[in-house]
Amino acid sequence: MSVVVVGVGANLGAREASIRSAHALLSARERIEVRKVSEIYETEPLGPPQPRYLNAAFRLETTLCPRELLHVLLRTERRLGRRRVPDERWGPRSIDLDVLWDERGPHESPGLRVPHPELEKRDFALAPLLDVAPELRETYGAALEQLGSPPQAWGREAMVRVKPAPGGLEVHVEADALADACALCVGHTPSPEHPWSTRHVTMDPNAEQFSIALRDLLRTGFSVHRATISHCSKSQWTAELHGVNMGMQHDADVRLRTTSGSNREIRAQFSVTVTSA
Repeated sequence: MSVVVVGVGANLGAREASIRSAHALLSARERIEVRKVSEIYETEPLGPPQPRYLNAAFRLETTLCPRELLHVLLRTERRLGRRRVPDERWGPRSIDLDVLWDERGPHESPGLRVPHPELEKRDFALAPLLDVAPELRETYGAALEQLGSPPQAWGREAMVRVKPAPGGLEVHVEADALADACALCVGHTPSPEHPWSTRHVTMDPNAEQFSIALRDLLRTGFSVHRATISHCSKSQWTAELHGVNMGMQHDADVRLRTTSGSNREIRAQFSVTVTSA
């Protein structure tokens, strides 16, 4: 097993949920173990005007070669709604996964250079890198100091409480946006003997439509483990629903109730009751 550090960033949709979904998807892959996750930092974007980023890093142990790992990272991006555009460099994105460093040494092949060629110029990559690989501080610590003040750790206090209920579950969420509230609603862990899959759902951007879409999906026998709203706009949400097909139909009652609080805070209660059809 070799140690590799992967940088992750997101500035569209439910940013934190995208980072945590990337962590979960990589952890579920064979030949990859996620050993450590850095602090999450909020940073200013490079390039044209666009939303602020959340950045982090994952410390992996893997037997995959660099090219194989790149393939897994690109596939994970696609599963989380990323659609790469040729020659795209500075544009906004729902998720971005880059190999920052590999203990096996430098590597160069089409589409991949390790260490990342811009690593020493980017505080938003260096700070999380050193969080998960402190042994590299002698190599990269000076570069981070030369860039000035390190990026600020992101400290939104989201709280998720899950309460099992007969035939379903209740999730209580405090978040700073309705999209995050939906994305942080975590369902029960799927059965290991059923294969993972992802469903894409497009809906009007409101809690009622999210509930209807999830209810209809549960009725097909799809057991939702995680719901992530990958893209948000005033006119449309695109949700990624991760889970397994249990091979049986259920009837489901899904409700997402929200009450506005101070400082744009959203308090949401998300409840699902499932009964056999």
